[in-house]
Amino acid sequence: MYTEMLESLKRKGGKLKGKTVDMLSSGLLIRDKNTKHEYTVEEIRFDDEKPTVKCYRYYGPSGEKKVYISLSEDDFDKYEAV
Repeated sequence: MYTEMLESLKRKGGKLKGKTVDMLSSGLLIRDKNTKHEYTVEEIRFDDEKPTVKCYRYYGPSGEKKVYISLSEDDFDKYEAV
């Protein structure tokens, strides 16, 4: 499954760098199902073949601030593709 996941991420524009897949793309967004906040996926890191997804979103009165979150497999069901 790990190899299949890497190949899928590369097809979506990811750049493999060691155990990290850089995914910085305005087209790769996820949404928190509860809050409806949308996040841009920045990178996906694999430690022991387990993915951790690093994402960010802008916030503040004029969107000048950026907040990062890190998601493990346990969090994936709380988010959806946009």
